[in-house]
Amino acid sequence: MYKIKIFFIIILSFFSMTFSEVHKKFTNVPDYVPPKFSYNPEIRTATENENYRLLVYDKTAIFGLQDRKTGYIWWSSPPEDLNNDIKPVVAESLKSSVILKYGELKKHTENHYLRSGSPDCETGVTDIPDGIRIDYNSENFHFYVDYILEKNYLKAVFDTSGLVEKNNYEIATEITVSGNFGASDDTENGYFIVPDGCGTLINFNNGKIDSAPYKQKIYGENLTAVPEKISVTEQAYLPIYSIVRENNALLAIASQGDADAYISANVSGQSGSNYNTCNFTFILRNTDNYYMSDNTEKFTVFENGAIDSGNIEIIYYPIVKENINYTDVAECYRNYLINECNLNRSVTENYSPLYLKFYGGTEKKKSFFGIPLIRKQKITSFSNILEILGKLGDIEDIVISCENFTDSGIENKIDTDFKPARITGGKKYFRKFMDFIEKNNFEFYPVSDIDYFSGNGFSIFSGTIRISGVYTEIPYYNSAFSTPDNSRRKKYLLSPEYFSKMDNFSGKITSSLYGDYGKNKITRFRTMEIIKENISDKNVFADGANAYILPYASHVINIPVHSSGFDISDMDVPFYQIVLHGIIPYTSTAVNASADISDMLLMSAVTGSSLYYDLIKSAEEIRNTEFDYLFYADSSYWTETISEQYNIISSILKAVSDSTITGYIVENSGQNITTTFSDGNVIKADFAEKTIKFNNKIIYTGE
Repeated sequence: MYKIKIFFIIILSFFSMTFSEVHKKFTNVPDYVPPKFSYNPEIRTATENENYRLLVYDKTAIFGLQDRKTGYIWWSSPPEDLNNDIKPVVAESLKSSVILKYGELKKHTENHYLRSGSPDCETGVTDIPDGIRIDYNSENFHFYVDYILEKNYLKAVFDTSGLVEKNNYEIATEITVSGNFGASDDTENGYFIVPDGCGTLINFNNGKIDSAPYKQKIYGENLTAVPEKISVTEQAYLPIYSIVRENNALLAIASQGDADAYISANVSGQSGSNYNTCNFTFILRNTDNYYMSDNTEKFTVFENGAIDSGNIEIIYYPIVKENINYTDVAECYRNYLINECNLNRSVTENYSPLYLKFYGGTEKKKSFFGIPLIRKQKITSFSNILEILGKLGDIEDIVISCENFTDSGIENKIDTDFKPARITGGKKYFRKFMDFIEKNNFEFYPVSDIDYFSGNGFSIFSGTIRISGVYTEIPYYNSAFSTPDNSRRKKYLLSPEYFSKMDNFSGKITSSLYGDYGKNKITRFRTMEIIKENISDKNVFADGANAYILPYASHVINIPVHSSGFDISDMDVPFYQIVLHGIIPYTSTAVNASADISDMLLMSAVTGSSLYYDLIKSAEEIRNTEFDYLFYADSSYWTETISEQYNIISSILKAVSDSTITGYIVENSGQNITTTFSDGNVIKADFAEKTIKFNNKIIYTGE
């Protein structure tokens, strides 16, 4: 009896130990108190290296990535006992390391989910070299995800060819892998970084429970799926998100599958949960919707055949630093691009060029003896460009791009080579223009578009096909009402099958990604591969650049300095610019297109963005044409102003051109921004006073 009492005393003392003591006992790490949860001693070490340890609880397939120096753990799902008030389906989602979305072919419906945390899914954990494999098995599907521990990160790999669909009427359409990795409850402080536009922060527990959760497609929407109504938002150019809390951050990179992924983020109080979560979801098969004649009953059409989105891979980089912030996360991603994606430095010392984009011609309805005809309309000629450049004064570095200066461009045909149009000056004036460019060591990039095309061996029947089987027609949208304007000509997207015949890959093709679901079945993933194959040996002038373009880009223009301004967001940060500065020269959006020129100049300075302007000869020529939005680009109002603004801003940007951004501090609700560079220089902007300071010396005072 005495021995039994001693035994129970030992057991009681064990369970009365603090979490940190138990945690230390079973994982052999320094003292550390992570977020509260009921510790389970069955959690084991699956594998480890000099930096990290991969923990796993075999019964639930919950795993953790632990820093061996600090003991900090990033859990794949909340390991604590969930609040009883949470609905069962929400609890199942929080406990799930994978959620598979699938559709029913016979019923033409899609919104069905298999959650690994539900009784309908069996999980099994198997040790593999340097990691674990988690098998997921249900009545209708079987698949697995490998989690591999590398020296500096954890890699999650989903082999799409390993997905078994057990019947012929239910097919997988989307998968969310590790959707709760790093989930934080409502007692924790921190924020998410998402790549909306320049980048934005979403604070944990920000109370915006009535706002829509954040959800954005990486690399923009699939243009093949034509919306009924457009919404004006910025694009997500980078396949990343990050969780920042305490002195730790977790950078998640969709290193494969990024062409068909979107990012979601929820704050506590949304979706019936007291957790803040951020994750990737990957589209396995695309869908299209159509309606019956009464427009009330929706039918979903599914992409045919096997999954062709490539494998899915997510890399998780833990980052530890006192007072860590988004600049540290951007540095980590920059290093990834340099070391893993062959991103090369193209910036040189004392270099911040002036970027000018000119528009040559278009087509316009004109009356000929009362008969409406489509005729070519000159907007800007090569001789006009020379006149404008002559008025800019002595500027050493200018990068010029030209759109619609060929007959093909003006007639909405695909440019298979650059042949100057007669109305823009023809070969004679183009030669004079090029002589001037070469004499002054300026850079010149002709750009072409991939929509509104016909001719030169291409027709509407060379265009992309939607999943529903019809050709993709993109209407011109009324900017005031975001609805189609049927008085304008529709656009037709060139099938990626013909990209190899294009003359150049400069322009908006660097920020557009879509599939063609006709007989050749080209997914967004395949389109991305086609683009990379055709630009591998080129220096690309990018008008906006999705991440896969960056290793090939010589310049990137039109990087936004703001996000979309979704209600759930809390603060914009120039994450994209922090990643690129000192590596690739880039610009903000066009200065003269801004509603507040002074604010744009201030933002350009603190984000390290060179100045860029759209220019035309005269606004009189663009009325009732596709370029009628360029009213702001009339050169007669800008030549003198451009010189003044460029000389001021370039004087400080040249001084920091080859430096990285190491600090970006926003104060007073965005009224004061301070940017620190790796060479020690500091740029400050005061948006209330409209001033820019360089190392505490005022260099600009706006109106």
